[in-house]
Amino acid sequence: MADKNTKGLWIDASGNAIPAKYIDPVDKKRDQLVEKEIRQALLMQERLGKFKAAILADIAKYLQWLAERNGEEALSPGGNYQLTNFSGNRRVQIKVNKVIEFDERLQLAKQKIDDCLERWSQGANDNLKAVVFDAFKVDRKGNVDTKRILGLRKLQIKDRAWLAAMDLITEAITITGTRSYLMFQVRPNKEAEWEALRLDLAGV
Repeated sequence: MADKNTKGLWIDASGNAIPAKYIDPVDKKRDQLVEKEIRQALLMQERLGKFKAAILADIAKYLQWLAERNGEEALSPGGNYQLTNFSGNRRVQIKVNKVIEFDERLQLAKQKIDDCLERWSQGANDNLKAVVFDAFKVDRKGNVDTKRILGLRKLQIKDRAWLAAMDLITEAITITGTRSYLMFQVRPNKEAEWEALRLDLAGV
């Protein structure tokens, strides 16, 4: 139900306290519906979290057994694995991606890149400018697109200042953690294409 104060008055989105008798039945019905669906969604989110944790634990246990069986203490924790059943029609993939962020040296790199673009302004390709400016755009949370930033290093530009900026980007990289992704795939036979089992609500 909606938030209420100590007197039982309903609190609206603006923080106003309103007696229940003055609230439109449509608003009450909608509030009841939203609260019900959100409760179910939160329960499902919790279940999916436990489901994922259990599967990752099972896979980790298997990989540990496999490593010990082959005389190793453990397999690489940062590796990506693909486990397929005996008949070749079921498989589980686990991908471990590093969470990359940039420290303050990224701004120094941006300054050097801006200096390059300013120096090249008369002859610089507009497409190159667009690529650079797009790479440093931030989202609503103030974060840059890591892939776009790292993609700048692939540009074949032989300029001392530009190369210095690329070195700064590399030095600015910090690994703040990892994220594990699971994918479940099935196919009716070995000649068919793999189909992913959709467990995310957006993909259902």
